[in-house]
Amino acid sequence: MAWNESSQRILASWGLETQTYTILPMENVSILLQESSLAPSEKAVDSPHPVWAALDILCIVIFGVTFILGTVGNALVIWVAGFHMPCTVNSVWFINLAIADFAFCLSLPLNMTFVILQRHWPFGRVLCKLHGAMTNLNLFASVFLVSLFSVDRCVIVLWPLWARKHRRPSLAALGALGVWLMALAFFGISLMIKDTITYHGITYCYNNYDIWNETHGNYELWQQIVIPRYHALIIIRSLCGFVGPMAIIGICYSLVSAKLWQNQFTLSSRPFRVLIAVVIAFFLCWLPFNILQWVEFISSLKNHQVLHTIVQRLGPIVSSLAFVNSCLNPVLYVFIGRDFREQLLRSLPVILERALAEEPQSKGHSSSKSQDVNLSTPHLYS
Repeated sequence: MAWNESSQRILASWGLETQTYTILPMENVSILLQESSLAPSEKAVDSPHPVWAALDILCIVIFGVTFILGTVGNALVIWVAGFHMPCTVNSVWFINLAIADFAFCLSLPLNMTFVILQRHWPFGRVLCKLHGAMTNLNLFASVFLVSLFSVDRCVIVLWPLWARKHRRPSLAALGALGVWLMALAFFGISLMIKDTITYHGITYCYNNYDIWNETHGNYELWQQIVIPRYHALIIIRSLCGFVGPMAIIGICYSLVSAKLWQNQFTLSSRPFRVLIAVVIAFFLCWLPFNILQWVEFISSLKNHQVLHTIVQRLGPIVSSLAFVNSCLNPVLYVFIGRDFREQLLRSLPVILERALAEEPQSKGHSSSKSQDVNLSTPHLYS
């Protein structure tokens, strides 16, 4: 009891008063809402706790920087790879990834507005559904494409002769199409469950897991129907959006590094450095988001009110950090691209074109170490 009282005082000082939950049937929608001194109310919105207000400002800044760098950088990649380069496997990868990241970055002003208005959604139900669906489509397409890149690079390093013979833009295009079709599944799910509700004068864009109003506001039915769906979606999102891709990326890069080590190339060599940079960027951007997702999962299992509040407060800033990944790829292409130091004084489009180009491949059948290096360092990682 003493610990609880002490923890309550500490949490209150950080603006994390405990909350109670209520099932509120409203216009055939059952939603789990919070009621506390910081629940949706005019006072809570007008006077957020200084700690969370500061985090919101940081979140808005991150969204803004990501929007500018992401739209400009990815548009430049689309322009260079799509109109100034021959159609290659690499250009297919880069164009699809840039399209996914570019489309996602275009939606960031909506996220900024959502945070500025203290979680109020002023854009209506249709845009709530479309925004959530397009966000999931582009984010999952981006994650799946990075995984596909890793498999492609692994094939090049481990089976260079096979890759030289069979690695074609048409096959890459089929792989990219498969990625978009898989991402469409999450588009459809989000389109179904996204909804809006107005509470105390504030409109929320939220995930409604009772889309057919099966619970009719009954708490026991809500526990039996809604909570399992909610848990299932968290598990699926985590496995498909982070754990699975990280496993694929980790395995592929482990095989690549083992091959480089076997051929007596040091771990500080350029291919290995760039592979590690791509992995670290993906991992660092998405790890906090997925950790918070599992905290949310645990809070719902334990009905832990404080954890639920922490998730709500930290959600926007953690999401903004994950979204930064959408603007990092063009930066990596330029600054870790081949011969960047020599090209620094050239125009940016020329730098990008050189960085995104296919590695020239020898027509011979030699398996020398020097040839292995060329095959293992297409320009995404070179």
